[in-house]
Amino acid sequence: MLFVAEAPPDAVDRYFYFENVEQGDWLWIALMKALYPLEWGNTKAERQRKEWWLRKFQHDQFRLIDAVKEPLSGNHGQRVRHIWSGAHELVEEINQIAPQQIVLIKSTVHEALFQQLSAARLPVANGQYLPFPGSGWQTEFHDELRRLIDTGALQLQPA
Repeated sequence: MLFVAEAPPDAVDRYFYFENVEQGDWLWIALMKALYPLEWGNTKAERQRKEWWLRKFQHDQFRLIDAVKEPLSGNHGQRVRHIWSGAHELVEEINQIAPQQIVLIKSTVHEALFQQLSAARLPVANGQYLPFPGSGWQTEFHDELRRLIDTGALQLQPA
């Protein structure tokens, strides 16, 4: 399963795959809580085990990439246009990965890419956007991702 987020954070010390992140790693926390609800404990304690969690995430055949490879700024429309302008290269990257399912994270990513990825016959699982789990959207992110899992729209494969 491939998760496609918008872009790396402005603060390079908060990147999803970095192990020693002490704050602001909302996406990593939200994904782990939603994908592993029975195993996730206290967030402060789980941050100490981030290396283990990242290995588990990859072992379970999950992967996260960014739609654009550098931090983005600008308003919603500018971000959508920037993501949309790089869609051809992103489709090539996704085809190389060959995921069985794709989840688009954030309204800008969904708006810019859903039609293009669908037209390329790539398996986008979420027809509606999944909000980014920051700035108060953590509950909505969790609920929507769990809804996709619980309804079978996302097929989690046992490791």
